[in-house]
Amino acid sequence: MPSRHSEGTTSDKPWNQTFSHSMWRANNSVHRALNEQLRSLNVTMTQLGIVMTLDQHGPLSGADLARGQNITPQSVTTALAHLQQIGWIERHPHPVHKRVVLVEPTKAGLLGMTKGRQLVETVVERLCEAVGGPEELERLTLGMRRIAVALDGPDSPVARMWPDPPKTD
Repeated sequence: MPSRHSEGTTSDKPWNQTFSHSMWRANNSVHRALNEQLRSLNVTMTQLGIVMTLDQHGPLSGADLARGQNITPQSVTTALAHLQQIGWIERHPHPVHKRVVLVEPTKAGLLGMTKGRQLVETVVERLCEAVGGPEELERLTLGMRRIAVALDGPDSPVARMWPDPPKTD
């Protein structure tokens, strides 16, 4: 029997059999599995992602991280407070723009990031088996990237709001 919507229209499928429900449920399931796996390190996937971004791009401001991770500045502030508390990041004033605070990973943060990537990989391996192998996982990954580009635009590199100071040799 078709389901009724608030506008009085009908759909041939119940909500739990639609693409939107499947994407929502998969997102929640993956997010939960990743965070459970990272619990032993006392970090979330968002926090690990921030440290990986810092490792990849060098010191960044909180605003740079919020834009690069596509999360709110408040979420970045909360994540950075926790990462600093556990010794994974340190903050320094920008060498030119003193009111800007740059964040970078510590040695402990880089070690934790390496362990975190290994833990995340165990979830990816489970997913690989569940979907039918590496080729199917790659196909699904490509599809998810296409969805993200369709909704958010093409991936853009992390852009620094404040340029690096000139190098002095």
